Amino acid sequence: MLEPFAVRRRRNARMLPAIGLVAALAAPAVAAAAPAGGSASGSIGTGGASGSKKGKSGGYDWPEVVVAGNAISFLMPLQFGLVSYLPKARFAFQYDRQIRKGHWFHIGLGALFDRGNYRTFRTQCGFNATAGSCDKGTVAGVDVYAGYTYKFFIAKKPWLVPFVRGSIGYTYFDLPKVGGGSGNREQFRVHSQGMTIRPGGGLRIFLLDQLGIGMDVALPLGFLVHKTRDDDGNESKDAAFLLGIEVLPLVVEYRF
Repeated sequence: MLEPFAVRRRRNARMLPAIGLVAALAAPAVAAAAPAGGSASGSIGTGGASGSKKGKSGGYDWPEVVVAGNAISFLMPLQFGLVSYLPKARFAFQYDRQIRKGHWFHIGLGALFDRGNYRTFRTQCGFNATAGSCDKGTVAGVDVYAGYTYKFFIAKKPWLVPFVRGSIGYTYFDLPKVGGGSGNREQFRVHSQGMTIRPGGGLRIFLLDQLGIGMDVALPLGFLVHKTRDDDGNESKDAAFLLGIEVLPLVVEYRF
């Protein structure tokens, strides 16, 4: 039997508050489960992707590309003579020019310094009878070199640049003198000069797209020619094999 329309209307009116309560309770769950498409899209467009990249790299925004073409570097501070003597302090400026992709040409100029006595220089004291003539003195010299560098490209980390390098160099350094005169010196040896080939390599870490830090290591291999003068003033030259190591952990490179 069909119930009257008026009865149905009164029953539906009594059910409306219950339906509204159920809808109110279900709404937060539905909202939490729904995909936030508009919100996610807005986050990427306003730097959300960049924030995700920083998190993967330990919080630092590494450059996505490093400037190529030209570079100027300052390299320091040490070298050692494993066979024959080399001044220990080495400070150099270097210019790199990109030839094509990973192929680069470089040229550099360095200043050499040290302080020592005849034992440091692996030679003999020239004035055994003069007090203080064999004490420590200052060495100063110059180093000029040029060569080829291959710089590797790491696609996932372009800010990390390892490289291998080969150079040919000329070295000259003067040993200590007392009173500034060539006849009044501390050692028999007056000065040394030589040629070397220098295989090596290193690493650069670019904090910015134009600025990097890193280190170089090289092995100077060649010869030195020493000029000597005895107590009677007679001069002579003698050659010696040279093997050394350059350890340059403080390198700053600027690209432009």
